[in-house]
Amino acid sequence: MKSVPRTPSRLAAGVMSLVCVTCLTGFPVLIGGSGRGLVQAQEVEFGLGPEPGDAWKGKAVTTAYVEALTLAEEHYAGPIDHERLCDAAATGMLRTLDPHSNFFTREEFNEFRSQQQANYSGIGSLITQHGNKVYIWSPIADTPAYRAGLRYGDEIIAVDGESTEGWDVSKVRSRLRGLRSTAVTVTVNRPGEPSPITVRIVRDSVGQPSVSNVFMLTPEVGYLAFRRGFAQASGEEVAAAVRQLKARGAKAIVFDQRDNPGGLVDAARAIAELFLQRGQKIVSIRGRTPRGLTYENALTANNPNPEDVPLVVLINGGSASAAEILAGALQDHDRALLVGETTFGKGLVQTPYRLPDGYGLTLTSAKYYTPTGRLIQRRYDNVSLYDYQRRRSRTEATGKDGLTKYLTDGKRTVYGGLGITPDVEVKGETYTLAQGQLTSLTFLFGRLLANGQVEGFAQYRVPRDVDYNHMLQESDYPITDQLLAAFKTFAQPRLQEFGIAPTALVGNDAFLRQQLRREILTAAYGFDTAQEVIIREEAVVKRAIAEVPQSRSLAENARRLTPSPLRPTNSFKN
Repeated sequence: MKSVPRTPSRLAAGVMSLVCVTCLTGFPVLIGGSGRGLVQAQEVEFGLGPEPGDAWKGKAVTTAYVEALTLAEEHYAGPIDHERLCDAAATGMLRTLDPHSNFFTREEFNEFRSQQQANYSGIGSLITQHGNKVYIWSPIADTPAYRAGLRYGDEIIAVDGESTEGWDVSKVRSRLRGLRSTAVTVTVNRPGEPSPITVRIVRDSVGQPSVSNVFMLTPEVGYLAFRRGFAQASGEEVAAAVRQLKARGAKAIVFDQRDNPGGLVDAARAIAELFLQRGQKIVSIRGRTPRGLTYENALTANNPNPEDVPLVVLINGGSASAAEILAGALQDHDRALLVGETTFGKGLVQTPYRLPDGYGLTLTSAKYYTPTGRLIQRRYDNVSLYDYQRRRSRTEATGKDGLTKYLTDGKRTVYGGLGITPDVEVKGETYTLAQGQLTSLTFLFGRLLANGQVEGFAQYRVPRDVDYNHMLQESDYPITDQLLAAFKTFAQPRLQEFGIAPTALVGNDAFLRQQLRREILTAAYGFDTAQEVIIREEAVVKRAIAEVPQSRSLAENARRLTPSPLRPTNSFKN
């Protein structure tokens, strides 16, 4: 049979053009982690191929790749989703490098860029799914959703006139988001209203503040929740929160970084500078140039008058990237006591690149090291992506045994090679399966209670206007024995519908009181304020309060170890 040379298909050509653009040009935006973080904006020069004499087999690889794609398109026994195949090819290519080099579709890259900007375009509301229905959980203050009148507990039954029956929360979210200044029509069912409510909402940019909770744990210990990522304004937000807490009498601060996924490294530097002396190293970035030369850049603090308030920093396995940079710097310089669980261990720097047609990718370009020289990144060789993401490897199982030891400024021992390990280990809260299931029923009861639909408890009906600036009091919406009994009466006939064992209502009174109060507080004061009732009861937070004296000692030692910058004196003062 005579062989006929084939021309590469559009699919093959498209994928190869994507790969070539990735390898040869690219348009770097930021260097970072995550964590998608910013170290500095810069242009990166890429060579257009190997140096003379390099053993690079790019031409052979390209030929084989195009051939395989062309054969699949011509002979596969079924339809081919071309875009999905292209996405998978690029994703698979990057996955062979490390767990954090990623390929993004158009939608994913837009979402990624929104996270860096700490905003997105949509209606501005937290939504939640219980059973097969999706509800408004908490509209965000001063957003289109709130101004349009959407409130806690509204069941979303249609979007743009299309029924949401069978939709999950992800599909509803994608339909509510969209380009700024475009409109979306939302129809909801609200308890107590005789007919559905339809509102037209014009989408807008919705801010996502990094600091979500600021309140006093005790008369002298403040709390600051910094759990939503490191964005451009994070440094200013944290500085304002610290000033607010000190004005309210805080002599020490619990700084909560649990589950913070990271973000812009410049934001981590800005926050570190609030507490570290001028000249103290924050992080080192070590990598290599496209020509194979190694380099090291160090970020240092440059604040002549840093805050000296004692700090207890909360961390856990969800604290990653920029969160680990900040925690590691404060620990290495004995500026804070770390309480909680070992962090995720994400110390690879990603450079984002814009690709044609709205696609994008992040490519690992360097590694992060703490001031003492600890590598933040966990090992990922010989570990599946699934096990890596869930921290399931032989290294994690052995704990600190075998980890390299380092000394802080004050000669305390810290460990490297497994993320950032806490000074005081406290396991996170765990909930039973039954408790997790019961949250659906506490929400459904809460939406009735907030709308005055629970007989005998009209006083729990919340005002239409949410008071987002409310300072929570113990007397706000208490869960009495009578109200708890009313919930159990409501829940009993619904247990089977949600697959909950009848015994779930026994022995969980403390948990149910907490969840019920959080729901009604969410309706009255918004999600962030309501979280305070959960935070105050967490074991790690209570332990943090107990460790404040030790953090105070660290802060005093840090001041003695690091000379303060000279300040001008006033010769007229007596």
